Amino acid sequence: MYEFTVIFLLALLFIIVYFIGMRRNRKIAVKYANTLKNHMSPRSEFVGFRPYSRGGFRALCKLKENETFTQIETAVSLVDRENLMHYPLSLITKDRDRFACWGFLKDPILFDLEVLPKTDEKLCKKMASEKNLKAVTVNNELNEHFAVLTSDQNSANRFLLSSGLRKCLMEEKNNIKRLSLSHKDSRIYLLGELQEDSSIESLLDIIMRCGEQSRKTQ
Repeated sequence: MYEFTVIFLLALLFIIVYFIGMRRNRKIAVKYANTLKNHMSPRSEFVGFRPYSRGGFRALCKLKENETFTQIETAVSLVDRENLMHYPLSLITKDRDRFACWGFLKDPILFDLEVLPKTDEKLCKKMASEKNLKAVTVNNELNEHFAVLTSDQNSANRFLLSSGLRKCLMEEKNNIKRLSLSHKDSRIYLLGELQEDSSIESLLDIIMRCGEQSRKTQ
């Protein structure tokens, strides 16, 4: 009898956490979406959304004619708040909501660049090997937190010369997981973690600054 009571209570707890977590994720997703729409609407002709991955969403921003990008696509993935096991495991894994962003430029990018957390040595080695990039020093403060890999050091230096861009990168140094410029696709990719809805604004500002700076680097 005691065993059945324990099983029943555990099942009830899982169900309660599931519905509370699902409701919480829905509220967080709406908050993220509203922040993104309010931030990008002044620069866009169109901002649209569709569901994506466990309560997250994808967004498409078709930018105005005067912007450096033709369009920006984003994806927000939420942690599994519906799962009771997420809460004890998150103390170890430190999982947070994730934000991915792809910016498609009007002008070509003439070099490849990867800005990666210095602590992620595995990813640094993988990117250097797969894309044939070399690690370079561009700024002492920036290189203290990030590994900078590039196909052209002079272009990388000019790109990261912007004090505004460097400031944005340093402010989000704990959230940025990858910043990538692709010569082949004329695309900028940014992957980051979200701590609050304002993090979306900061990460979007970084990719917009990257677009402006890439045009100056031509």
